[in-house]
Amino acid sequence: MKKISVLLAMILLVSLIAGCGKNGDSEKSDEMTLSIWYWGEQEVPGYKAYMEEMVKRYEEKNPDIKVEAVLQESDNLYTAFRTAEAASEGPDIQYMWGGTQAMEDVWKGNVAPLSDYISEEELSVIPQSSLAQTNWEGKQWGIPAYGFTYGIAYDKDAMRTAGVDPENPFTTWEEFMDCCEKLKNAGITPLGMGLKDGYLPAWIGIFLGQQNLDSVNDMISLMSGKESFTDEKYTEWLEKIVELKTAGYINDDILSLDLYQGQQLIENGKAAMTLHTQAYAVSLEKSMGADKIGFAKSPVFGTGKLADSVATPSQVYVIPNSAKHKEEAADFLLFLQEEENIKCLYEMANAIMPNNNFKEEWVTSEIDKKVLGWQKEYNNFCYQLYFAPMFESDGLIPVVQKMFSEDLPADEAGKELDAALTKCIEQNPEVHEAFLEWSIEE
Repeated sequence: MKKISVLLAMILLVSLIAGCGKNGDSEKSDEMTLSIWYWGEQEVPGYKAYMEEMVKRYEEKNPDIKVEAVLQESDNLYTAFRTAEAASEGPDIQYMWGGTQAMEDVWKGNVAPLSDYISEEELSVIPQSSLAQTNWEGKQWGIPAYGFTYGIAYDKDAMRTAGVDPENPFTTWEEFMDCCEKLKNAGITPLGMGLKDGYLPAWIGIFLGQQNLDSVNDMISLMSGKESFTDEKYTEWLEKIVELKTAGYINDDILSLDLYQGQQLIENGKAAMTLHTQAYAVSLEKSMGADKIGFAKSPVFGTGKLADSVATPSQVYVIPNSAKHKEEAADFLLFLQEEENIKCLYEMANAIMPNNNFKEEWVTSEIDKKVLGWQKEYNNFCYQLYFAPMFESDGLIPVVQKMFSEDLPADEAGKELDAALTKCIEQNPEVHEAFLEWSIEE
């Protein structure tokens, strides 16, 4: 009897252990996994570490949720997402570049309305200028991942060597060209750029393309086909590219370098200036010193109301249509907008979140102080945010590359851009209709 009792006890113990195992598996299966595909380290160094910190903080706050954040490569940021979305296997949160680079997927039906999950009151801490870039048909589709400002990073020592004031090197186009000439005469390459991977043409457009425009809607009219690239209003900036190239102010190996390799020429002491983002320039300021690195606005040549504007776009997060955890995704995105996390973004990645809770007292960088001043004084406009889909890849990139590889004249470049835009409109009728209906409240 005793042996039977012991046997029964052992069976009961095994059953209890097995039961515990089943409950444990059940509890483990109840743990939700929130998937995030993001980008940004390439543009704002430190963003990967920041995102890892956000994942840690969010999981501590929500122990029943596991967050898997995967850093994407530039070349497959969109292709991987669209492939996954076509199979209804997209992530819960997807990073996208701002403006039409996010709206294209809205128009294609790949994105869920963010405003279905985040209230107007919750979005009210974000400036309207940042929300407008991804607002469509009365709904909000994207929320800022971070904001940044484009400018020209320059080597102050090179300026001193060339006899240029390192604190105020130029404001107008004439002053900029004079600065370049002095640098060239001092044996210094004025501008470091890389055109091989095709990202540079849009960057040049951001600095120069808007200068004869009076409003965002001028750009929308151009991209909808109501205006033509053959108009001097829209092509004068191409003439400026020819001026720089003809004068020998750009590195000779521009066609063999990628964008980031061209930018690194300033760090390697092989060029005096490069087109950069404020966040990256601040990282250089921290590593090389404020007495070494400066940051300037684009030189002004145009006559439009946006001639002296500053490009301060927002990269965004969206919620894909196939996301399995849309409400939790919205909660994570709001978590990123909390004050302590906005501060963490700035401290770890030098990126300023466009949010009313960002405190200027956090700013210690001389470059950031200058940029915040620009944002208060000048209009915010980013040329690239309003490109029609396919126009950049099938038009702007190959045309600007031909300007360097085949000496394509500015007027011919304008004609080729116009033809590329016409083709883009013909092949994307649904997007064209969206452009015709799109306008930004001034």
